[in-house]
Amino acid sequence: MEYKYKLPPSLIEQALTLVEFGNGGTQVTIKLNNGSVFKEALLSNSTAIIAMRGYNNLPFNINEIVEIFQTEEDQNPREKGNWEFWDEWKQENKNT
Repeated sequence: MEYKYKLPPSLIEQALTLVEFGNGGTQVTIKLNNGSVFKEALLSNSTAIIAMRGYNNLPFNINEIVEIFQTEEDQNPREKGNWEFWDEWKQENKNT
């Protein structure tokens, strides 16, 4: 599957050091080059952003990201489900 918002190698390296909350899913906080911070983003296997609470699409460009990190809430999220996924992988799996 090709993800819509694949991370570049430098950000994948950052993401690989973070704690998964389940089966390849990692909740993270993202900092942009303008200082903006976005919380509750979901990574898949440390390689792509696949959802972000409150957004139907990624609200910035991947090349604006300067840091991916975790807060205590990211490491132990209160809500682990109910993500609105941006990619079509669920539909693809249903057809196979």
